[in-house]
Amino acid sequence: MQYSAGDVWWGPAIHKSAPSYRPWVIISNDAHPFHHTECVAMAITTQAHSAGVEIRAEDWIRGGSKTDSYISPWYVLTMKYCDFDRQQGTLRKGLLETATDELTTYVFGVDQR
Repeated sequence: MQYSAGDVWWGPAIHKSAPSYRPWVIISNDAHPFHHTECVAMAITTQAHSAGVEIRAEDWIRGGSKTDSYISPWYVLTMKYCDFDRQQGTLRKGLLETATDELTTYVFGVDQR
């Protein structure tokens, strides 16, 4: 299976009290040191937080969502590909750049925009 930055996959929501799944968007590329087995991903939620990055219908290159969704740039994990369940679709590169710019702001205090 091929995995790429922008792909949205369903995987475990590790911070939930009961076993649960959520969509994750892959933000890493082949430069990740273990790119053949894992990736860096950001959580996607249906909760509208002020710092969340809205996913609009036109942001989907492939697939999509019937509910309003948001990338949570503060919720980042290293995920094993074997933990992913099914692919939901692929998001456009510009939206990933917006989300990773937000992450950079949180980590380094530098606005990349």
